[in-house]
Amino acid sequence: MRKFLLLFIVAALTMLFAGTVSAITIKGAQVDAESAKCISCHEDQVVAPKGIEQWSHSAHAKNGIGCLSCHTAEKGDFDAMNHHGQYVAKQPTPKDCAMCHPQEVEENTKSKHAYPFWLYANADRSVFSPIIGTKQGCESCHNISAMWPDGSVGECDVCHSKHTFDVKQARHPNTCGECHLGPDHPQREIYYESKHGNIFRANEAKINLDYDSSEVDGIPLPSPVCTTCHMDDVPGVKGTHNVSARLAWESQAPWSYRTIWFEEELGTWQEKNERMKRVCRSCHAPDFVGDYFMMYDLVNLQYNEIRRQFVKWAKLYVKEGLIKPLKETTVDGHTKTYSGTVINASWYTKASELLYNSWHHEGRRFRMGAAMQAPDYVQWHGIWELQHNLQEMIAWGAERGVEEAKKIYESDSPTKFFTYKIYDVPGGLYSLTTKEQNDTPMLYKVIPNYWKKVKANVKAAYDQGLITRETWERWLARYNNKDKYLGKDYPDNKVFKAYKKRKDMELADPNGPLKKVINLDLPSESPFAEKEK
Repeated sequence: MRKFLLLFIVAALTMLFAGTVSAITIKGAQVDAESAKCISCHEDQVVAPKGIEQWSHSAHAKNGIGCLSCHTAEKGDFDAMNHHGQYVAKQPTPKDCAMCHPQEVEENTKSKHAYPFWLYANADRSVFSPIIGTKQGCESCHNISAMWPDGSVGECDVCHSKHTFDVKQARHPNTCGECHLGPDHPQREIYYESKHGNIFRANEAKINLDYDSSEVDGIPLPSPVCTTCHMDDVPGVKGTHNVSARLAWESQAPWSYRTIWFEEELGTWQEKNERMKRVCRSCHAPDFVGDYFMMYDLVNLQYNEIRRQFVKWAKLYVKEGLIKPLKETTVDGHTKTYSGTVINASWYTKASELLYNSWHHEGRRFRMGAAMQAPDYVQWHGIWELQHNLQEMIAWGAERGVEEAKKIYESDSPTKFFTYKIYDVPGGLYSLTTKEQNDTPMLYKVIPNYWKKVKANVKAAYDQGLITRETWERWLARYNNKDKYLGKDYPDNKVFKAYKKRKDMELADPNGPLKKVINLDLPSESPFAEKEK
């Protein structure tokens, strides 16, 4: 019923501007008489005055969209409130927004923003945290996928803050960063660490984010913001409110896998991948884009092999009785299990925590940092922490007598840090370098036929349909020219040789500043040693 009421209101507003319905000017805007009453009363009673002020500066106000265009309700509507003899809606929903913005609402409804996946895999929320905490925590962000009694899904004003609903604010990275930040999905921090974010901050004072991307040529910014890559019109790619339309990896999940999200409408993961590549090619050279996507693909594949180890150890520890599944009888008499090896492995052990954090925290940072040019998140906040977690996972079992874990824990080979299978690519991403830069990795020195084995792994991923033919051929071209990409075709770097000579001299000097620091022995004892005498 509200739909027809809103249609009537929109029609009335149309007549208003045609001069067939009287309009009242208030707060610098022309609106219908009933909306003008709302504004006057709220101002007189000082009720939500900031909302009125924000509305007065909005595109809604400029176009005569008053209070009742969004807040009209009928008796019986789930959010209807009898307000001075008239029913008004306390909570407009996407169904109301769709009266004027049907395409945007439909696109958003089919996006991951509107998908309540956190209700399907909710062990962390339902078991491990007090409910009041998750209502103020998890739900505050995940309410972007709120499921309303009128059948609509989503929360438009999570991004388009009421009552300005400002495009400029919605497009700003800090808006996305209200939810996309922190240890488990730090896209905001990753963006600001990246070259894209650096350029944005340096130019922010002169950047205008208030534009319609469908009406401009190219990207009218010195560097992209979040919406540029995920939503805006760019050359060759139509704009959308479906933030999933250009994502080819599910890199937030416990396993990285190729997305099939709304494949019947959005196309295959290859098509989504190509959309994002086109966005990148709007600024970057095609060869750079191809190399970057190849590296990102390999990071996701490498993460999966590390993830496989965590799941293996969790299952083994459950089998050994070191981790016991959590289960309880519900009030209706059913027995429900509240743990699983993929998600949390029962929570209450250190191994359980390592399993969970290694996908939900460190594993995401590793993958998301690789997606968005943030080396610190790939390395120190990502793979470095993953490696530590895996060693702790193995040590936890070794300390409890698990023989397979003890064998690794007690080994003196540095290969103990690589109990998983390896992906790699000859050379780096940004430049061709001499052999000194490629001569450090231990695995290159101790694993016979290293590159042949890595090639077999990458080929297996290609045969399984996890990377494109273009990516496989790009990788193969490097493999077939690996001496070039590993720097073996070039002479030694003279600067490196001179630096190494200087460093060796510094280390060898017994009276040098480094040795003085190392050999300094203060005359007094530590307070603890003195008290222990």
